[in-house]
Amino acid sequence: MSSLEEIELEVTTRGDVQSDRTSASPQPLSDSHQNGMTRSQAWNLYVSHFLSTWNIRTYEFAAIIFTAAAYPDTLIASSIRGIVRTLASICFSSIVGRWVDHAPHRLKTLSSTISVNRISVISAAVLWFFIVRGNTTQGSLESTSSITRDTMFGLILFLGVLETLSASGNMLSMERDFAVTAAGPDGQPYDLTHLNSVMRRIDLICKLIAPILISVIVSATSVQIGVVIVGAMSTASWGVELLCAKRVWDLNPRLRVLKTIEIGDSSTLLQSLPPSSSCHKISQALCRYGQDFENYFSSEVWIPSMSLSFLHISVLTYSATFITFLLNAGFSLDLITIARAAGSIVEISSTVVTPIGVHYLSKTKGYGRLRGVVTRTNEDSEDSGVGLLERFPEQQTATEAGLERLGLWGISWQLLNLLPVVLALWSLSPETTTTTLPTIISRILGPIAPQPLLAFTLFFFLSISRLGLWIFDLTTQQLTQTMNPASQRSSFAGVEYSFVSLFGLAQHVVAIVLHRPEQFKWIALMSLGATAISTVAYAGWVWKMRGHLVHWERIGKGCECVKVRLRHVR
Repeated sequence: MSSLEEIELEVTTRGDVQSDRTSASPQPLSDSHQNGMTRSQAWNLYVSHFLSTWNIRTYEFAAIIFTAAAYPDTLIASSIRGIVRTLASICFSSIVGRWVDHAPHRLKTLSSTISVNRISVISAAVLWFFIVRGNTTQGSLESTSSITRDTMFGLILFLGVLETLSASGNMLSMERDFAVTAAGPDGQPYDLTHLNSVMRRIDLICKLIAPILISVIVSATSVQIGVVIVGAMSTASWGVELLCAKRVWDLNPRLRVLKTIEIGDSSTLLQSLPPSSSCHKISQALCRYGQDFENYFSSEVWIPSMSLSFLHISVLTYSATFITFLLNAGFSLDLITIARAAGSIVEISSTVVTPIGVHYLSKTKGYGRLRGVVTRTNEDSEDSGVGLLERFPEQQTATEAGLERLGLWGISWQLLNLLPVVLALWSLSPETTTTTLPTIISRILGPIAPQPLLAFTLFFFLSISRLGLWIFDLTTQQLTQTMNPASQRSSFAGVEYSFVSLFGLAQHVVAIVLHRPEQFKWIALMSLGATAISTVAYAGWVWKMRGHLVHWERIGKGCECVKVRLRHVR
């Protein structure tokens, strides 16, 4: 066998491994399978995803308001709720992902996550209703005793864990299984790049509008009515969401094919223990949990995933920590709100830029490696058109190359634009970081910032850096979708969610340790360092996969063309 045939066989085998190995029968699928997703399927998918995301984002913000109303004189309840949700995500996200991977029926899996999420939100809304009513009624101690209130809050914490895990399961099932399987081939109107971009656009719009809407409702009416509306929205959307998901499943033959569950060999330790013993069950759970992390780090695409997760340790975003510092530093709430809205618009624009960028960069002919195989081509040779590259699955390879290149552009864009942000934060004078209550209140009510040029530099570059972040997020998401075996997509993403929560928790710990406003510049510098580390790690991975970062030969040709033109001008 020639070396060329060996390379072809290697790539074909790899494509078979990475394809969705879910066929329950050798029967070929219908023409709709070959033609990809239709417009009707796509819109039903978008509606189902919108309703899920809208309810998740609404309750996520509404629960903060409800907690503040239930415990108005302390931050302990809010902190406990945040810690419980974060720890649940760290500990159980990979387990949820493994469950999504091993569940054979895609529609039942997605429907289960939707139903559990709605039941937990509706049940929590009922409990919130009685807690809030007790706090707003005269003689609240008679209506709702402290013990009863704390008991109901404990139940809400448990329901919050279910809500968090079911929301993660919904995203994993929809983004890593449902959408990947239903998407059309690369280059078609509803391919995976298009679906990911639209679904992320829906998520970002809901993230922007849902908190504003629930705030307006609570401000115009009362917290009690806000609780009722949140529960009513979850109840009303439940059936519609299930119906839209079922319609996509009915119209797409690939979704209806049951997944094949692969069961690995048991370890020697597990075989030596009685199957019914508690030690066996605990050891089995721990082994599976460890296996998820082992599969994660053995994946070809774990470095981009870890680079994206590591960015969540940064405070250089419009988070509660950063906004609190800005208020202490003298920036008005009005200005911060406008800047945050501008940043959201930039984030949404990334969902438009990404498909265009992937399409453009996928057309660029590559120099270097394709998945570890040297594939240098000569653009000036006609024979190169029928050379080695034609023996690869060209469309898929080109799309992955475009994703890798655009991802590098995205994270580099973010890093470069955060440099002026950090410089601006270091330029804040010590006098602007006083923390007295009257000063903070005056700045909340103040219309402008004390240093206009500094404010423009800070907010402009911070906002446009969000474009690079979300481009990198979208490209990394699709790389992890397509470069992992179908049987490990969701468990891989579950481990990624665990790291995201872990680094998010680390961000808050750092903010607690360096809690003084004048120390925030060091947190900002560490955030910039974290972004730089992610950029270098991802660039190294691209170098390994592509064999290059910059087409120096093209730059050389461009310089030669410039020299020739200058000679003609002279």
